[in-house]
Amino acid sequence: MEKTNKGHSMTMYNFNYLTKRAMTPENQMNLHSYLGLCKIKELKNSILLFTLALVVFATSAQEKPVQVKIKTTTGINSESYKSLTFNGSWCWFTDPRAVYFEGKHKRTYSGWIDNYGNIVVGSYDHDTKQITTHIVKKNLEVDDHDHPSILFDDQGKLLVFFNRHGYGTSSVAPPGYLIKSKHAEDISEWQDVQELYLNDEALKPAPNASMSQDYSHPIRLKSEKGRIYLFWRGIDGKPSYSQSDDNGDTWSKGRIVMMPDPIYSFRRPYTKVYSNGDSKIHFTFTDGHPRNEKNNSIYYTYYENGAFYKANGDKIKNIADLPLRPEELDMVYDAKKGGAKAWNWDIAEDEKGNPVIAYAKFPSDTSHYYCYAKWSGKKWINRTLINSGSWFPKTAKNETEMEPHYSGGMNIDHENTNEIYLSVKRDSVFEIEKWVTSNNGKSWKVDFITKNSEKDNIRPFAVRGAKKNNPLQVLWMQNTSYQFYGYASWTKIPWEERFHSAIKMDLQSPEITNPLEPNQIIDIMRQTADWQFANPYDLKRLLEWQWGTYFVGVQELYELTGEDRYKQEMVNIGQHANWKPLDNIFYADQLKIISNWAWLYDLDKDPKMIEYGKWAMDIHLSTRRAYMADVRFANNPYFVEWWTWCDALFMGPPAFAQMAKVTGEKKYLDYMDTMFWITVDYLYSKEDSLIFRDDRYFDKRSDNGKKIFWSRGNGWVMAGITRILEEMPADYPSRSKYIKLYSEMAAKLLDLQSEDGMWRVSLLDPAHHDVGEVSGSAFFVCAIAWGINNGLIDQKYKSQVLKGWEALCANVNKNGRLGNVQPEGIDPRKFTPENWHVYGTGAFLMAGSEIYKLMGGDQ
Repeated sequence: MEKTNKGHSMTMYNFNYLTKRAMTPENQMNLHSYLGLCKIKELKNSILLFTLALVVFATSAQEKPVQVKIKTTTGINSESYKSLTFNGSWCWFTDPRAVYFEGKHKRTYSGWIDNYGNIVVGSYDHDTKQITTHIVKKNLEVDDHDHPSILFDDQGKLLVFFNRHGYGTSSVAPPGYLIKSKHAEDISEWQDVQELYLNDEALKPAPNASMSQDYSHPIRLKSEKGRIYLFWRGIDGKPSYSQSDDNGDTWSKGRIVMMPDPIYSFRRPYTKVYSNGDSKIHFTFTDGHPRNEKNNSIYYTYYENGAFYKANGDKIKNIADLPLRPEELDMVYDAKKGGAKAWNWDIAEDEKGNPVIAYAKFPSDTSHYYCYAKWSGKKWINRTLINSGSWFPKTAKNETEMEPHYSGGMNIDHENTNEIYLSVKRDSVFEIEKWVTSNNGKSWKVDFITKNSEKDNIRPFAVRGAKKNNPLQVLWMQNTSYQFYGYASWTKIPWEERFHSAIKMDLQSPEITNPLEPNQIIDIMRQTADWQFANPYDLKRLLEWQWGTYFVGVQELYELTGEDRYKQEMVNIGQHANWKPLDNIFYADQLKIISNWAWLYDLDKDPKMIEYGKWAMDIHLSTRRAYMADVRFANNPYFVEWWTWCDALFMGPPAFAQMAKVTGEKKYLDYMDTMFWITVDYLYSKEDSLIFRDDRYFDKRSDNGKKIFWSRGNGWVMAGITRILEEMPADYPSRSKYIKLYSEMAAKLLDLQSEDGMWRVSLLDPAHHDVGEVSGSAFFVCAIAWGINNGLIDQKYKSQVLKGWEALCANVNKNGRLGNVQPEGIDPRKFTPENWHVYGTGAFLMAGSEIYKLMGGDQ
């Protein structure tokens, strides 16, 4: 036994040593020498190892990566780049995902699906820096395979194609979809959605065969008088096409392009398509899905003038004689010989008209090698670039990964095929890199686009039509959460844990050099809002006060920018909740979300938005009476049913005031007015011109013997008053009382502002934690700036409030995260620069809006 073990150890040592090297003549000699030393009784095992070694050597030879030169000084955290959207995802089977179009405007257009199932088209204007978005199909399906592809017509109008990946609850396959913009270079208005039932029932191989229409690739050919070819995955998963000669108004019956041997049902060759729009269309196919194929190879053909050809120009067959067969095509990569199955990622055409293909191959599920193949004019040149790591989805604990071949991704720059973008796992995080070659892929220079990121950056896409000097070259997904590509009951993934990604642009967020300049105020507001949406607080609490406060700030940002993506996210949340607040409707904190929905109602006039909010408030009016009010907090078993703590004055009263405004029903304002003053009269310290958090703090003192007036608590009240005054009619009887209270508190707070422009967490005891606290300070900056803007505070205090805003901005890091926010609590507590929260960002956005107006931005 001891001898056998030693022999086995030696065998494994040599095996491991040799399998690390390619099968060179030198290694062949080493292997033969080793076999000669084996004893006869070990020959059988050695032959087996020899056979295994040959397979691994063959694979290793192909997997030997190319030479690279890495520029280590490049790359920044992905969150330092601008977001085209903070809620968008895509797969790589549908293209083009992004297109640069220059006509009257210089704009980059893209499409995605958000995690509420909306199909969205967006644009980035290179001159104005404005981001515009529009939902072209609502609530289609939560599945990133559904995202759109984009085609322009001769007038500059958009044709957007998309699909539904799953059948849903229907037994009938969904159609493909096409929607056209009404105006050139404009995504604000659209024609009706066309439903495209293009699969030909006559081609159905079996009664239960899939009839889905997935993964649209539209191509328009100048040589064929602008004919549009639309390619998709069709009947039984087969690559299919249809054509239109009237700009997409009518379509021919679908036909199958490529048909592999039907060795199992739903064998689906994956297809990538590209054309420069002249006369030629390039295709790359696989045998099927790598999960289902023992050997998944990569194939190539091109179409031109009614026929299909190999890369060398040999004709395969006319289009009338379709479908193609795999054995008729160029085999770019032979998975059987290569010892690793593959998956195609992209195809392009170089300056000579030759095809270039990007694909990944998988010696194992945890080793994903990126490859670059190019037709030289005589042969296919295949290069293995790098082992990019394993799959990117975050596999649930104790679960088997459902998509082990989901690489980070790769995409060729179609304007210069010597450049390719890769998503590579570096130090446990997928980063975006730009690889450039000048010798057909033999060696590469590598620039990091992202580096030291905290989130995976995947599925890059080089913007079609973006020439060399275009500042926006590539978009990619930055994942906050990604376990699986879709949400459905069978995935067993909770709603809150469905995929959540941002679409990033390789445009760095602008440096804030002057936070008082109106455009830079908008910039920093965008940065913090986008960061917060991409880094959400507990999504199970979206209807609670923390998020409700944030949404007030987002409302302010939307009103300054008009960027629909901010408003739409709030609509998404309301629709998912069916516009219902949480059940404990007497708890003031749960009323904050109703004010958000009242604001949305004021814009869209959709009665559903406030139906349940009104119902909840009407219950307040019918059951709460002034003589019954008990605003004691201590020893009160019903303290949550009344406004017993100062925070409640921001949560409840402004919601009632807003409901009164949007409905015209004064009863809500009257109820609010009565209950507001019952609480204020109980908690307000006239001696200090500040308000206690609740009655437990009337006699309580800090460690330094000072009264405890909590910064954020007083911030809630100041911000609440300004919100009420915004909605309250100028002639409302008690309006002057609110102004008096506001003025007293503002004067005190201006006196308590620290030299650095911030306020301390314990207002009368700054030594308690002598660091500026952001959430309270932001509320104060907002409220005081509002007072100056509305003539309630003298202009002489402008410098003080501007100093406060500059100090707040200093707490925003380069990624857009706002720090030094005291965590949730009820009184002054310590915090760190790393502490953030949605309510802090909401307060910051509210402050930014008022500073913007104070600096003349609204003029």
